Amino acid sequence: MKLKEQKKFGILWLSIGAALFLAGLLLGETEYGSYISGFGGALMGVGAARLLRVRRLSRDPEKAADYEASLRDERTAYVANKARSMAFFISIYVQLAAGLLAILVFDRPLVGQVLCGLTCLQSLLYTVFYWHYDKVY
Repeated sequence: MKLKEQKKFGILWLSIGAALFLAGLLLGETEYGSYISGFGGALMGVGAARLLRVRRLSRDPEKAADYEASLRDERTAYVANKARSMAFFISIYVQLAAGLLAILVFDRPLVGQVLCGLTCLQSLLYTVFYWHYDKVY
C-alpha cells in the first residue's frame, strides 16, 4: 500500500475513532456508552499509529524504499498468509467453543446457535474458496 493510501486510511480511522469516542461521551453512563467510547479511542490509536508511520517513512526515502520492497517480498507474503490462516483457524475454534458454552452452560440458545451457525458458514466458505483456488492455481 502506497504512503498516500496509508495516510488516507490513517485519517479515516482517526476520524471514525473520534466520532465514536464523542458519541460514547454523549451517551454518557448508558449501557453501551463506555464500549463505544473505548472502541473509538482504540480506532483513534490505530489511525494515529498509521499517520506516525507515514510521517516517519516520508521523511526518510531510504526507509520508504525498504518498506515498499518488504511489502512485495515473497517471504513476507508467505508469512502473512500463514499468520492469517492460523488466526482464522484459532478464531473458528474459539467461536465454536463460545457457542457451545452459550448453549450448554449459560443457557443462551439463540446466541449459541448464531455463533455455531457462523462457524459452520465460515467453514463452508473456507472449503468453497479452497476448492476454487485449488482449481485456479
